[in-house]
Amino acid sequence: MLKSTFILILLLVSVALYANEDTSVTISPEVERAIERGLAALAEQQKVDGSWEGGHGKNVGETSLCIMAFMSTGNLPGEGAYGETVAKALNWVIKQAKPSGLIEYDKQTRRAAAMYGHALATLMLSEVWGQTRRQDVGKVLRNAVQLILQVQGPAGGWGYQPIPKDGDTSVCVMQMFALKSASEAGIRVPGAVITKALDLVKERLNETNNMFGYYHTGDAHLGHWGSSAAGTCIMHICDEKDPKYVREPRLKLTELMKTNKSNKFLFYFAYYGSVACYYAGGEEYKAWKQVMEPRILKEQKKEGSWGDHYKTAFAVLALALPYRYIPIYQH
Repeated sequence: MLKSTFILILLLVSVALYANEDTSVTISPEVERAIERGLAALAEQQKVDGSWEGGHGKNVGETSLCIMAFMSTGNLPGEGAYGETVAKALNWVIKQAKPSGLIEYDKQTRRAAAMYGHALATLMLSEVWGQTRRQDVGKVLRNAVQLILQVQGPAGGWGYQPIPKDGDTSVCVMQMFALKSASEAGIRVPGAVITKALDLVKERLNETNNMFGYYHTGDAHLGHWGSSAAGTCIMHICDEKDPKYVREPRLKLTELMKTNKSNKFLFYFAYYGSVACYYAGGEEYKAWKQVMEPRILKEQKKEGSWGDHYKTAFAVLALALPYRYIPIYQH
């Protein structure tokens, strides 16, 4: 009797959860083709050693971003149509890990943004480790997380170098993204670290235009629309409940995608905006998709890329969210 009752409860819970799942959000054939072409172009751009290289040389952050683009359609190291592409890239990133925990390519030409690349690598490793439990990935991941925890600034943010310093919204949000992903994958992250960082980002909300600033409320404007998308996104990732920090800035994102015709930071904006609106779900996400997808598809090149490899990766991630393959993006 008890066993039958328990099974019935499980069935009812499963039905309730399934009922709350928005199954009406799908990916159109046109978008599917765009994603496939983007990944094919991205694979063509990969270097022999597994990395991706652009104007700033080889970079662990950009390579990690490319890995996640492939993961967004179900590819894992050694698994899927691009399994070998992912495996080569992952091995390259792991090789860049330092004894300090920092993940950085020594010879990259632009090392001023070391912690941004480190956070992207940590985010990627968290998602890989969460799905594979590879020991080599777990070891590098734990050290990478410890470094982020050690260099949090006095006000709760992070700078671009591995020293305790408060920086802009962009680098702060990326560390938070990495820490949340690591926490969900099973790595211990003190809640106070996230809370302190979240409070710092909240202070940068300009309530007049519902945008998050780059450093403060005074620089919350169109020139920094990417920062506003990042700030809005992390509010959702951290499960903030106050509509002032969540709903109003999120609605602003769809408005900005409609009205801001500048392509500067477009793909960065599309990526963070897509995650934030996907967390909202329902009609809000559909409204976002209706303005985001045509604009991103319009920018795709004939050979399938969106130009630089990191732009292609951002575009694929923004378009592929409904596939639900990457845990941190699942709401």
